[in-house]
Amino acid sequence: MENRSLPQRLAAFALSCAAVWVFTFLIGPEVVESSEAFQKLGDFIVEENIETGMFYYTDVEIVGHADHNARSTMEYMPHGPGPMPVTSSSR
Repeated sequence: MENRSLPQRLAAFALSCAAVWVFTFLIGPEVVESSEAFQKLGDFIVEENIETGMFYYTDVEIVGHADHNARSTMEYMPHGPGPMPVTSSSR
């Protein structure tokens, strides 16, 4: 496979940077503003005074509870065939 020329590589790099910029500053904010779920999450973060840089760390109390609940759900998830259907002979 042949290497591209320097101007082609620079153009591809500039195009990639432009695409990231457009998504970050134009498309992303529009999606957030149009989504009720994102707005609700943003309002919750502001109300609870959560530093968004710490949002994924479990040392934030509310995130720690969510992490514990998610892990418990996966660890204690029911296994097997599930509940037996109720039939007229089993009543």
